[in-house]
Amino acid sequence: MTRALLPAIAVVLCLAAGCGGSKSAVATTTVTKTLTTTNPTGTSASRSVTTHGRFQYPAAVTENYMRSCMKSKVTRAYCACTLDKLSNTVSTGDFARIGLSGGRIPPRIRTLITKAAMACRDKL
Repeated sequence: MTRALLPAIAVVLCLAAGCGGSKSAVATTTVTKTLTTTNPTGTSASRSVTTHGRFQYPAAVTENYMRSCMKSKVTRAYCACTLDKLSNTVSTGDFARIGLSGGRIPPRIRTLITKAAMACRDKL
């Protein structure tokens, strides 16, 4: 379990660091349910990441997530799977709030990360 959970937490912390800003910033999130396909590496469409969740992430979030996750020496399939699972429950606003809090991951998000990591452990 630890091997599956650590990359997901590391990725969220890396994304949070990139989503930070001044403490007076106000985050606005528009929620839509769409199928999102992004191509974080700029390679062929077969390298795209597809998320099926209710939250649509900007390309920068997907690119940073995949890049950070792959640094953890896990499979690309695992990284894509965890991002897909998180897209059901973790909004871009959630990532921004983690960044604004200095990287502190709230218990709700930590639980969601654990669930995503466990659901995708067969991709390791």
